[in-house]
Amino acid sequence: MPQAPAALGDLMESALGRPARVLGVHEPAPGFLELELRAAAPPGGWRPGHEIQFRVTPTLGRRYTVRTVSGPDAEHIGVLAATHAEGPGTDWIRRLRPGTGTTVLTARHRPLREHGTRRLYLGDGCALGTIDAYARAGGDPVVTVEVPPDAVAPLTDRWPRYRFLPAGQAPGDALQSWLERAAAGGERAAAGGERAAAGGELAGLDGALLLGHARSIQRQRHALVAGRILPRRAVTTKPYWATGKQGL
Repeated sequence: MPQAPAALGDLMESALGRPARVLGVHEPAPGFLELELRAAAPPGGWRPGHEIQFRVTPTLGRRYTVRTVSGPDAEHIGVLAATHAEGPGTDWIRRLRPGTGTTVLTARHRPLREHGTRRLYLGDGCALGTIDAYARAGGDPVVTVEVPPDAVAPLTDRWPRYRFLPAGQAPGDALQSWLERAAAGGERAAAGGERAAAGGELAGLDGALLLGHARSIQRQRHALVAGRILPRRAVTTKPYWATGKQGL
């Protein structure tokens, strides 16, 4: 979670703040809140994938990604927030109600650099909103997300094309196990001249977007590159958090 002196936060809010009002709050699964807001658009307008920030205390901010853009003037934005991690940001967002006024900090949209046309998207629950904003744009993406176990079923109902894995005790272990199995299945299929079910998902990939836990992203990229599934230049990474650290 970004941290800065209150005076600097005031300056950033003055320069980048956009007035907003909460239109709706919905819980699609345990540990997740979906917000709809009406917010004045920044230069260039709102875009799915737009990074925004809220000041949850005078010295702390929390970053999110615009998942959807709608409304007659394209000023309705949808945000999916993970709330399974306790802290001031989670406390703040849980207090939001329809009609609540707030300020969104943002600038002109700068999309993440993506490669190829058939992409792999990996991340944990905090990255689901970002992943959906990019993956829903088209193509035939492979999407696998690690989430709290009680969220797997409702999120699968909501996004049946995505795979949701129940998280274990260590961040990223469930994703890493799936990725290694899928890569091994692809190698066996190639050796036997067949298309294995899991390995077939990774066949034909020409890009990847890895989001979420910093150490997990490193392991995933290594598996993709060392397994010759993708070259390093075709993999885009963006860490959101690291064990024991704030501010990512």
